[in-house]
Amino acid sequence: MNRTVEATGRDVTEATRKALHELGVSRRDADITVLEEGKRGFLGLIGGTPARVRASCSGSVKDRAEQILNTILRLMTFSSQLHTTEEKQALHIGIETAGADGLLIGKGGSTLSSIEYIVNRMLQRENNKSARITLDVSGYKSKREDFLRKKVLSLAKQVKSAKKQVTMEPLDAAERRIVHSVLKADPAVETRSVGSGRVKSIVVAPTKSAGPRRRRKR
Repeated sequence: MNRTVEATGRDVTEATRKALHELGVSRRDADITVLEEGKRGFLGLIGGTPARVRASCSGSVKDRAEQILNTILRLMTFSSQLHTTEEKQALHIGIETAGADGLLIGKGGSTLSSIEYIVNRMLQRENNKSARITLDVSGYKSKREDFLRKKVLSLAKQVKSAKKQVTMEPLDAAERRIVHSVLKADPAVETRSVGSGRVKSIVVAPTKSAGPRRRRKR
C-alpha cells in the first residue's frame, strides 16, 4: 500500500514534520521530496511563501492496519498486544489487553465495533480496495456469535408460537448478518432490518404463509 501526502510549513523542517505526522510514520520510513523551499517575508511577516513537501511511504495492509489500531489504543490508554491472521481479502486482528478486555469490548461489543469501523474507514480512505479488517478481544466475537444464534432461535420459536413479531436490540452489520443467516432457512419466520445509520434493529416476524390457512372460495 503506497501512501503519499503533501504538507506546507514555515520551512522544510516544519512541512516535513506535518507530512510525517499525517502519514503516521517516522522519518526513516518515508521518502521526502521538497517541492518548494519557501521564502521568508519582509521581517519574517510579509510576502513570504510557505515551504511545501511531498512525503510517501509503502507498506502492507497488515502493517498499516496494525499501525492505525495501535495509535487508537494508545490514545485510549490501553496497553495491548496484537495478533494478526491474514485470510483471503481479510485480516483478523486479535487484541490482548492487560486486564481491560471489558472496557475495550464495551456494552454488547459497542466499543470494539466502533474501533473496527474506524480502522476500516481509515484504510478505505487510503485504498478503497483494502482488505476487510475484523477485530476481536479474547475470543469475544465467537462467544457473542454463539449467544446471538441461541437467542435468535429462541425468539423465532416465540414468534411462531405467539404469531407476533419481535424487535431485537440494535446490532451492527456483522451481527445482523448472523441473525439473518440463522433464520434464512426457516420458512415460518422472516427478518428485516429497521432504522438508519450503522447500527439497526432487526424485526423477526411470522411469514404470511405461517398463519392459519383460509379456505379458497370457489
